[in-house]
Amino acid sequence: AGILLDLFFDHCLAANWQDYSSEPLDHFTRRAYRVLENEPELPGKLAMIAPRMAAQDWLGSYREFAVLGQVLAGMSRRLSRPEGLAGGLAELEQLYEPLLEDFRIFYPQLQDFARRGA
Repeated sequence: AGILLDLFFDHCLAANWQDYSSEPLDHFTRRAYRVLENEPELPGKLAMIAPRMAAQDWLGSYREFAVLGQVLAGMSRRLSRPEGLAGGLAELEQLYEPLLEDFRIFYPQLQDFARRGA
């Protein structure tokens, strides 16, 4: 359930980016991909997938809810017990509005926490 909520909150942030940042999402993602590209010592798997992340704009693609289904399918193929994700997308779709409201309450608190450096 934690993975599903993390994934959904990634979607909420990308889909509602303009509510939380004055920098356009595509500018932010390009900047993030440049940081990854210029980092000579990315840890293990990140070093292998970072070029594909940038080429396919994984961060920006989370704007679209349908992408979550693709991500869950990919995760299921890599898990030894994928049944934990079964039905996850349908559940997220069914709970979309209440979970979006949870995100709208949570994210400003997270921003404040990060600003305070706590």
